[in-house]
This record gives sequence, C-alpha cells and structure tokens, in this order.
Amino acid sequence: GSEYFINAQMHIAYILDTQEKHDEAIMILEKAIALTKERPELYLMLSSLYESRAKYEKAIEVIKEGLKQDANNIDLIFQFGVLLDKMGDKAACIDQMRRILKINSDHADALNYIGYIYAEQGIKLDEAMDLIQRAVRLKPDSGYIIDSLGWVYFQRGLYDEAVRQLEKSAKLIPDDPTINEHLGDAYFKKKKYEKSLKYYQKALYLKHPDEERLKEKISEVERLLRQR
Repeated sequence: GSEYFINAQMHIAYILDTQEKHDEAIMILEKAIALTKERPELYLMLSSLYESRAKYEKAIEVIKEGLKQDANNIDLIFQFGVLLDKMGDKAACIDQMRRILKINSDHADALNYIGYIYAEQGIKLDEAMDLIQRAVRLKPDSGYIIDSLGWVYFQRGLYDEAVRQLEKSAKLIPDDPTINEHLGDAYFKKKKYEKSLKYYQKALYLKHPDEERLKEKISEVERLLRQR
C-alpha cells in the first residue's frame, strides 16, 4: 500500500536485469502491472526488457496494453514507433511519430526520427531537412539530431557541410558506432581516405551492428590507399 511500492518494484527489476536475471525482472514487472495498470513507466520498462532481448513482438504487446490505459501517452507512442522501426516497418513507425506531433508539434525526437528515416532512405530530403532543422532548434546539443542533420547533407551531396555537422556530432557522442561510420562515409566522399579509415576502424572497434559491411568499407579504403 506504500506510495513507494511501484518505484521499489522497478528498482528491483532493474537490479535483477543488471544481474542478467531477466526472467525474474520480467516477472516482477508483470506482477506490478497486474496490481497497478495505470503507471506507464511500468509498461515502458517491461517493453525495454523485451526489446533488449530482441523480443520485439512481445515488447509491442506490452506497449499496446499500456496505450489501452493512456492512448495519448507520448513516451509509450514513441517506444511503439521505435519498436516498429526495429521490426522493419518504417511506414508504421512514421505514423506513430506523426501521431506524437499531433499531440506535441515541438517533440524534437519525433521530428528527428521521421527526418532520419527519410534521410536514411534518400527520399523526401527537403522535408527531412525541415524536420531535422526544427529538431536542432529545439535540442541544439543533441549529438544524435546533429548526426541526422549531417546525414541529410550527405544524402544531398553537400559533403563539406556533412563533415562539419558529423564532426560536431562525433564530439558530442564519441562512442557511437553509427555516427563514426557516417563520418567515415563523408570523408570517403571527399577522398580523405586516411580520415575515412580512422572512423571506420573506430566504428568497428565500437562493435558496429553490421560488421561485415564495415569491413568491406575498410578493405576498399585500404585498397585505395595502397594505390597512392
């Protein structure tokens, strides 16, 4: 009956998860939800536990249950969009991000998410630029949003500006493998192969999720350097 009960259950679940007792952590959160259905942070945490184990369908089920309790909860909607993206459904992800913008038109992360998906696919680059620039104005020190801005410039062939933005992003978040890969790509386009190789190797060291693709890029840069 204590007001601290739910926070205590979440903390217990967190500790169990750090001890790799994932099933026990999940059980704790499921029991807490059964007792207190209206706390969105419980659904978010439980969903994140499933997400970390790549059980995306189960994570989505949890978020949908949370949205039944609070259909306009922005954190739940955002997590829903992220999970749909990880499932490969970009269009459905964008729908959820736009749903957030109907509730809060100045939600920087939703603006950025839509813009980055467009930039990643090389489509609607003018709209992507507009969305991401709005996000930058709202969160000027976000390394991830600045990375998105740099990637839009890259996709538009504006490599000098891409490097400038991506360097800024890499200083803010030096240990992100994707940002380092993006910076390597931008330097590659500028034919600055030594710098390109440096950032590709760093991305590999940081355990980039697509090691094979990165190794192919490294091999190509090394081949070009040997030809000099």
